[in-house]
Amino acid sequence: MKVRFGVAAVSRNEELLWGERQQSCRLRKFPESFCGPSTTRAAESHLRAHIIPKLGNYHLPEIATKVVQGFVAHLAGGGRSRKTAENILLTLSSLLKTARSWGYACGNFRFADLTLPRDGVRAEPRSFTDDEMRKIIANASEPLSTIIAVTAVLGLRIGETLALRTYDVDFEKHVIRISQSVDAATRTVCGVKSKASSADLPMSRELEIRLQTHLQKHDHKNELLFVNGRGRPFSANKLREKQLHPLLDALGIPRGGFHSMRHGAASSLLAEGATPAVVQAQLRHSDARITLGIYGHVVGDAQRNAVQNRSTRLVN
Repeated sequence: MKVRFGVAAVSRNEELLWGERQQSCRLRKFPESFCGPSTTRAAESHLRAHIIPKLGNYHLPEIATKVVQGFVAHLAGGGRSRKTAENILLTLSSLLKTARSWGYACGNFRFADLTLPRDGVRAEPRSFTDDEMRKIIANASEPLSTIIAVTAVLGLRIGETLALRTYDVDFEKHVIRISQSVDAATRTVCGVKSKASSADLPMSRELEIRLQTHLQKHDHKNELLFVNGRGRPFSANKLREKQLHPLLDALGIPRGGFHSMRHGAASSLLAEGATPAVVQAQLRHSDARITLGIYGHVVGDAQRNAVQNRSTRLVN
């Protein structure tokens, strides 16, 4: 009985100490454990720039709807958009969820109970026109010209282009297989953005010719299709700063990044009459609403012709 009592007493003391630890843990201490290799840079930025400075001194159980609403008001007052506020709150929610799963007492909040900033006027993304892309591809040196051609024709993310392997190019089936990406910061090869991002995309005749020529010069010591002189994946940031932007300046084309080529591909496809479903499949968005949300301003030929036909019937 004494042993049992002693064990029970120790257990009770441990519970009390654990309870005190739960109540005394401030939010600023927890991210030290929360942030690991899998944490995205965006989440780390949210924590460092917004969450910790404003909420860091709160104990975890105090972070509930009222406190979070005050945090939202702070973000809105600082000019943060609704989308930015939502992304920051998702990081905060994920942090609290992880803390809760580790046994910490935590507050809770629901997005439905919060008043978020209103949507502002959406700025149209920078998109290279087809004429601009023709000039860029024609004047870029190799292998940048082929990297740009693949990115612009297929509407790829630049990390996906730089992560292509020689065997991802299937000349028999006339497809290019997208299954991995190069991280812009670390230049490590990792998975694609989402499950929907992994797909086989049609390879045009012009790309086939370019890639066959490129592969003839490939030393095949590395499975990656595009590598620098040291056999490493190219840095997208260095390609943009040291090669793309100087080329754009020389051609008199307003600056844009590689993602502007992806935007240009989508805008061009929609303008030529491709359905949103086709563009979604090509860009590999997980939801058609993403495609329409970004490119809903594009007026395609089919829509233009329909309006013109109606105008002809009514006005003339």
